[in-house]
Amino acid sequence: RWMYSTDEWTQDIRPMQLLREPFCRECSRNGLRVRATDVDHIEPHRGDWSKFTDRNNLQSLCHACHSRKTAEEMWQKSAALRSRYRR
Repeated sequence: RWMYSTDEWTQDIRPMQLLREPFCRECSRNGLRVRATDVDHIEPHRGDWSKFTDRNNLQSLCHACHSRKTAEEMWQKSAALRSRYRR
């Protein structure tokens, strides 16, 4: 989480992504024009700085779409862990 407080993220990468893609990519797929508020890593970076700062790995989303995507990723991760420990 420390990466999100760096100057590179807060003053460069995040604001530039929102300028480059000001509307939610997911809502746009459904014909809606909703202002993006969150910058999402398409492929989770898992602490990898180069993946974190890769501008080709970013998409702009509204808060609702970002929350839904994050919840789905967390569910998949927990499901994988649960299946690993089943007997």
